[in-house]
Amino acid sequence: MTEIHFRSRHESGNIFVILAMVRQELRRQHRITEYNELWENVQKGDYENALRLIRQKVNLIDDDGIF
Repeated sequence: MTEIHFRSRHESGNIFVILAMVRQELRRQHRITEYNELWENVQKGDYENALRLIRQKVNLIDDDGIF
């Protein structure tokens, strides 16, 4: 599974920045339909739920160790 690193206490912890990184990676893997579904589902919840959903698609690693 693809690893994507972010720092929850910095700009890269912004959910839109994380989604941009995920989109880039899934697009590279020709999985854009999965990303589009993810985008729809992420909009329905809070930050922690969004991270949980994203982790179903990629190995999301918080380098600050909070999430």
